[in-house]
Amino acid sequence: MVVFLKKILLTLCIVILAGWLLHHTWQERYIYYKDYSLSFIETSDLRSFPKVQYSFGILAWLRNNTTSAAAFFSRAVSKAPLYIDAWLKLVQAEAAMGNLEKAQSILKFADFLTGSVFRWKWQQMLLAHELGMEDIFKRNTNYILSKRTMLRDTFQMLDIHYKAKTTDTVKALDNDNLIPYLGWLMAWGRIEDTYLVWEKIENLGVSDNKIILKYSSFLIGKKDIVKALAVLQEKGSFKGMMNGGFEIEISRAGFDWRYSDNANWKIKRLKSPVFEGVYALEIEFTGKENISFYHLYQIVPVEPSGSYSLTYNWKSEGITTDQGPFMEIYSYDKGRLNCRGDMIRGTNDWAEETIEFTAPEECHAVVVRLRRLKSTRFDCKIAGHIWLDNFRLDLLNAKK
Repeated sequence: MVVFLKKILLTLCIVILAGWLLHHTWQERYIYYKDYSLSFIETSDLRSFPKVQYSFGILAWLRNNTTSAAAFFSRAVSKAPLYIDAWLKLVQAEAAMGNLEKAQSILKFADFLTGSVFRWKWQQMLLAHELGMEDIFKRNTNYILSKRTMLRDTFQMLDIHYKAKTTDTVKALDNDNLIPYLGWLMAWGRIEDTYLVWEKIENLGVSDNKIILKYSSFLIGKKDIVKALAVLQEKGSFKGMMNGGFEIEISRAGFDWRYSDNANWKIKRLKSPVFEGVYALEIEFTGKENISFYHLYQIVPVEPSGSYSLTYNWKSEGITTDQGPFMEIYSYDKGRLNCRGDMIRGTNDWAEETIEFTAPEECHAVVVRLRRLKSTRFDCKIAGHIWLDNFRLDLLNAKK
């Protein structure tokens, strides 16, 4: 008899469990297909499912029912204490209701729970900004930046948070994030702000050649030649032309040679023919069009009012048309200057040419450029080869 009663009791337990499981599975179907709406019956029936309570909270939030939203988010985290999305929405809801201290406490707890998990760092950073929680804001900001992702958005948020005060931003950033910040400032052309950031980078002893070249190129583009020289550690000394014999790979940045290729011409370093050293530069014109060429040049630092002589060697083969290429020197930053060498036409063995000029007052850089003007004749499509080598810029007399 006792055994029989035990079997009946066990059967009843299984039937009850099966009934509960059937009900639970039917509820899971609603959750899986998200086939529910904000109604009193569903709110009560699905109260044990944190995801559903979170969804109800979102619906209430979107309907500007902040009190109900906070209640739903609270119910969600009570069922799932590690439900970070619900914690963060609860922070928003409490802040919207004016419960700032409660919102700050919840955000501190959520920040503690997430540790080094990237997923919620952006939301936590925004909430910390709204709640004035400086430590959490800085910690999450630097963490995002350390992953080298969302850089533009994060620096924009930093700029808003510190009201575009670069001094405060630099203090908030970890040292490893200063170079990306410098890059962001350069992208926006904020040259004055870059000075402070670069000073901090220099004080840290950073010797990354890529950022040095990038920053000096930025300063040159802004025509701040003095600062660019300082970045390249050439301040106070005249270095003449850079890579005048093309012996090192052309960086196309800073004070190095710059050029671009086109279907109408090709530019490359080669080992033969050369005038001196191992390499020279070849410019090949393909003869397809009557082109205006100005695509090989170097920005060269000079002393204001200084007198110079530019000497170089050249060789040509089969240069066509009446308008041949020539070397040209003009002022880069201030003043008016335009000097030209002789045209290069036909076929010639290695020759040397010198162009003398005086830099205008307050001029800190000139451009040395290979130039060709369009021809007005019928036979106007330029073809042929030019080789350049051994550029030297000598200071004849400095400004007194």
